[in-house]
Amino acid sequence: MDAVPGSAQPSVPRVLLVEDEIPILEGLLELFRARGFAPEGVADGAEALERLARGGFDLVVLDLMLPGLDGLTVLRRARARGDETPVLILTARGAEEDVVAGLEAGADDYVTKPFGIRELVARARGLLRRPGVGPQGPRRVRIGAATVDLDALEVTWSGGALRLTSREGRLLDYLIARRGKAVSREELLVDVWGYHDGTVRTRTVDVHMQQLRAKLRPVPDAEAWIATVRGRGYRFDAEAS
Repeated sequence: MDAVPGSAQPSVPRVLLVEDEIPILEGLLELFRARGFAPEGVADGAEALERLARGGFDLVVLDLMLPGLDGLTVLRRARARGDETPVLILTARGAEEDVVAGLEAGADDYVTKPFGIRELVARARGLLRRPGVGPQGPRRVRIGAATVDLDALEVTWSGGALRLTSREGRLLDYLIARRGKAVSREELLVDVWGYHDGTVRTRTVDVHMQQLRAKLRPVPDAEAWIATVRGRGYRFDAEAS
């Protein structure tokens, strides 16, 4: 399918839309053009990887249910080769296992089908902001027996190591920088995800936190790093230096 001409102004965000249902793809192309984006559309995973390899995109909207090369495979391969373009995945309503798998593979947020136009565009704009995490401390942090390298996105300890996704790294960085302080989901949506405010309806913070905690389980004493604050959000409790 033809894409928006490459002569778009640099300030216009380029979005790759990956959706195999042609009527939906055409509707998405029309929607994103009307909202000030420069979208390109592809209907299969192999072509999506080819387009991403050329670079230049500011956001990917990726359906997980694709023929041949499915969306999860596209996402994993893109992340494996170092592509950190923000990815918003589209999933079927109620397919929570797909949401978890997508976030674990490196997706930044998700929207369930059928979705509202305003919600989809709000999520897309939020991910384009690429927020910082606030006060910048040492990029290598010692927490008990482990070392967290926030640049390399790696946690190491005697006898083990694990990789973090880019979003997991920003989330952990934000919490560490505010050690001992309860941080709300709304703050995280604004400061880590980049939304205008924290009222957007999404469980992405909680799902990411579940994934992060599960990933950190092999790390000595990591179960005590992040506490859930009832009625508020989350708090980083471990000593960090």
